[in-house]
Amino acid sequence: VFHLLPTKRASSLRFGWVRGGVPMQQSDRCLHICLLGDPAVGQSAFLQCYKNIVGAPGCSPGKEYSKHHPPYAAASNLHNVVSTVELDDGGPCRLRLSDGVGGKFFNNTKKVALGSAHVVLVCFRSDNAESLENIRTRWLPLLWSSGCDAPWLLVALATDARERKRAVGSLDDTVSQDEAQSFAERFGAWAYVECSAFFPETVQLVIDEAVQAGSTFYRQQWQLRQDMAIEDSSKILDASMDGEAQGTAPKPVPAWTARPEEGDQKMWLMHEKLNVHDDPTILSEDQVKQGLSQLGETGMRQHAYLRCDLMGLSLTSLVALRPWVELQFLNVSRNQLRSLEPVGCLRKLLHLNASHNLLIRSQCFTAPDALETVDMSYNMIAEVGDWKVHRYLRELNLRGNFISQLGPGLKGNKELRMLDLAENHIRQITNLDNLEIRTLLLAQNRLSHLEGVSKLSRLVTLDARHNNITTLAALRAEDIPRLRKLNLTENRISQIRQMDGLADFSFLSDLALSPNPMSELPHYRAQVLHRLPRLRSLDGQQVTAEERVKTDLIYGQDVETRREIFEQLLPEETFVDRRLVTEEKIMAMEKEQFGKNGDAGPYGRAAGVPTSFGLQVAPRSRMQQCSFRKRMEMARSGSEGVADFANYAGPFLATPVDDDDLPEVLEAVAEGGVEELLLGAARLSVDGVRELTSFMRETPSRLRHVDLAGCQSVAAAGAELVKTFPFTKGCSLEAEGCGLAANTLLQLRNQTKEASDALQLVIAERRRSTDRVAEYLRQQEALEDARLEMLPRDAPPSPPPPLCHPQKWRPGIEVAAKEEFMAFLKINPSGLVQTNLPDCRWSVTDKTNVKLNIQEKEYNSLVALVDNMMHECGCHPGSDASRPLPEAFLAAFGHDEAGLRQNNLFLGFICWLGVRGPANPQLPVRMSVDEWEAAWRAMQDRFENLADQASKAHDSASAVPGVASGQLIAQLSHLARPQQGYALQPPSLFKLKKVSESKRPPPKRGKDLHEALSDGDVAIESVLGSNFGSDSVRLELRSLCGQPVLVAIQRGSIFQQQTWEHRQNLVLNVDYCIEVPAEGTTVKRMSGFCMNHSCAAPRGNAMDLTEFYLDDDNILASQALVWDHFESIFAKSRAQ
Repeated sequence: VFHLLPTKRASSLRFGWVRGGVPMQQSDRCLHICLLGDPAVGQSAFLQCYKNIVGAPGCSPGKEYSKHHPPYAAASNLHNVVSTVELDDGGPCRLRLSDGVGGKFFNNTKKVALGSAHVVLVCFRSDNAESLENIRTRWLPLLWSSGCDAPWLLVALATDARERKRAVGSLDDTVSQDEAQSFAERFGAWAYVECSAFFPETVQLVIDEAVQAGSTFYRQQWQLRQDMAIEDSSKILDASMDGEAQGTAPKPVPAWTARPEEGDQKMWLMHEKLNVHDDPTILSEDQVKQGLSQLGETGMRQHAYLRCDLMGLSLTSLVALRPWVELQFLNVSRNQLRSLEPVGCLRKLLHLNASHNLLIRSQCFTAPDALETVDMSYNMIAEVGDWKVHRYLRELNLRGNFISQLGPGLKGNKELRMLDLAENHIRQITNLDNLEIRTLLLAQNRLSHLEGVSKLSRLVTLDARHNNITTLAALRAEDIPRLRKLNLTENRISQIRQMDGLADFSFLSDLALSPNPMSELPHYRAQVLHRLPRLRSLDGQQVTAEERVKTDLIYGQDVETRREIFEQLLPEETFVDRRLVTEEKIMAMEKEQFGKNGDAGPYGRAAGVPTSFGLQVAPRSRMQQCSFRKRMEMARSGSEGVADFANYAGPFLATPVDDDDLPEVLEAVAEGGVEELLLGAARLSVDGVRELTSFMRETPSRLRHVDLAGCQSVAAAGAELVKTFPFTKGCSLEAEGCGLAANTLLQLRNQTKEASDALQLVIAERRRSTDRVAEYLRQQEALEDARLEMLPRDAPPSPPPPLCHPQKWRPGIEVAAKEEFMAFLKINPSGLVQTNLPDCRWSVTDKTNVKLNIQEKEYNSLVALVDNMMHECGCHPGSDASRPLPEAFLAAFGHDEAGLRQNNLFLGFICWLGVRGPANPQLPVRMSVDEWEAAWRAMQDRFENLADQASKAHDSASAVPGVASGQLIAQLSHLARPQQGYALQPPSLFKLKKVSESKRPPPKRGKDLHEALSDGDVAIESVLGSNFGSDSVRLELRSLCGQPVLVAIQRGSIFQQQTWEHRQNLVLNVDYCIEVPAEGTTVKRMSGFCMNHSCAAPRGNAMDLTEFYLDDDNILASQALVWDHFESIFAKSRAQ
């Protein structure tokens, strides 16, 4: 394993199981580890290997490495592993690992699962570079959109496969350690680790690192604010795999019954189906017999076995249990069960343990007659379900599932005495009215209050540990008079007066509060015992008589009595109170430490003390650095137009922006097209504030509003700021709490109609650009087909469809077909014309202005040709499986798909093109081989001629390696006049300027890249183009001098394809600065816009830096505006 980020080895972790699979020691703490990543990257093998390490039930030994076979077979089931570990503090902790959280079985619960995670393992396969790219494009957006604040680890799996490739000298499609480390550092991973299931010790090290990250988050999780939650609980439950789309109507709230909701039944059937592939481990008769015990007497006065233990056998079905109808105790825990349907045959069942399986609903079996206890802990259940049919149910354990709401399914269970809902995602207590529950366990949920508990009048024990509770107002003695044990540790209770409401509980004897912010108050135990004198145990420690006496002494219970006695005995002396600790001294200490009495604040000392700019500040913690990198990448991706570096869910995640961060923040804002930047009390200097306003004033970015509320440097730049602020662009600045005058604050807020209109314009442009990009991405298949037709090669490819074919009218490539059709309409406005001649029923004029006579037989051939093309396109009018034809095609020939066989325009256009059907009607319609070869060779000659002209005109003077410009002008000339000879267009037609011919404004920071290349300071090692937008240009520079060089790549710089790849050239839309170390190399990924709408996007192609640039900031403001600029030039040129 490679710990490429600094980590501390969790050396004291110990794992273990005893016979029967029961953990060696139970624990109140549980760390939830989720696994994310592409299917089939090795997650199942990873978990099977870990199960083998800890000796979990159902594990199987791995194979030998020397055999070069996968060490573990591909598992058909998901994995839900629970083990016990011992943390560095010596305490035990349950460890729960959930596999495939991003998969189809988590469609309805994935955000709840991720929201309850303490650490996420984001996995890729080290010999598959695409799986790492999918983490950036799919899995990290899913993780961040779920509202999960837990740390994540980048995990490389199957490293043995990469090493075998390296041994034979083939590193294609592999991911190096340096590349993965850079990825982890950039995107905010807690650490980067590698492992292979062939080597269990590497898997153990990954778990060690995950436990360290998860325990760090667990200890600070109580600080998270619920009002910062990204998703409402009802929205979380209803989220689906396609739920990220914006503008869709919300789904109805589930009815919380066992009846399947619309769409749920299909998911249940898919999950609970049993076939050969999904049911590899069937329960056998021998296994049933081995598990039987506890012989008893039946109602028919016959002896029968009443108990069966089948735990830890990796079972996937229980069909063999059906004949054992007398069973009363059944334990099927720690298996791989997705359904308990055979249990419905056990009508006399009293006790069921189905914990640690893969159940997704609680009502997955027919109800036995008198079920009393049920344990379904550590499954994948999303809702409590409807239990009213179980009239005698006394104990229900649903710990460790994915429940986010409590529905009305328990209202009929009047015999219920114990309910365990710990380690779920519940935000409020509902629908437990008037139940007879004695014990309620709600630890490790998302509760912010205890409203709803007051309806449980017979409650004796309440465990609400590790939530976000801030008030105890809902606990009233008149509602819950029998409350005896209360656990509220690891919450956000800050005020000691909250204890006053507990004084009326006559039977309250055991209370646990620490840690809470309140427990940091001076002499906290004495303050609690003073208010609750009947307590026997506080925070797990017995309250001693000595402690009670000290408490009475602190609060002066007998001080007046002693004063009276003293004055009676020694009337001439002055009484002196010699107590070391008094109530007044405690109040003074509270005032000194927290600024007020009886209140430690919402976070206690964890909130820290605000630090003004210029003072020494503590470096960012590991968690803060991860959080900052996450916000940076969210800003880079756009994040709905807002970049938030001010509002965090908890103080342990908060990290103010400083001057060193500002250049990268502004770079991310420009790349993401952000309109609002929230910095809050950033640690910026006056120079930093100047740089920020200069960015808003001088760049084409869409940034229109900045929040600097609380930043002290704003006041120092007040007069200058007002003078230079870009009010005319509609920009505004929030500076509340910065020390500015009220009129200056109002002026900077710029709350005018013009400013509001400017903001709405940039928002509208962002949405328009987003729609255009989505439209372009849908055209990629058609653009790739067109590219393959034009690509230079030794021999022509297979003939393509003719221009009358619907495939040639697909969006993105329809221009040539539309232009040809317009030429046809000029000569044949009615298309195929019917005549009255005996030897000619139809006629049409062809391209050469020759009139073609169509006879009946030829007409029938045209109709068959139409049928052939429609069949090839999957268009079958009247059928549900029919695929729609392209909109441009329907606009030209009418929307009557069924009438195309008699459409005179369409039939005439076919004749115009001279298309003839294939001899075999089953073959696709294509151009004739001779016609296509002639056209292809003419096209290649045109491409070659354009490239030669452009190279002579624009590359001859360039001697710098990696810099060339001819291919750019050749491609733009082709797009401007695709059908006209060899005319090379001037760069001025496209409003491009050349560095060597026009003086480009110098950059604000660093040395311009062209100048650095010319002076021999740096050299271009490689340039790769991949897609467009963020990270589309990968530039690697090598230093040629003995000192570091700061190189500036200015926006508007253009990178071209090296040959006729018929892919996009890219123009940078952001200014970049790269520091190249002395005699070293550095890699920078940059954002680039593509320059036309009719070429496919780059796919890792080698590119050259050109000498041309685009210096119009109005064009570079968005991708849509760049397309508008070049496509309007192409359209105008083609029209001429």
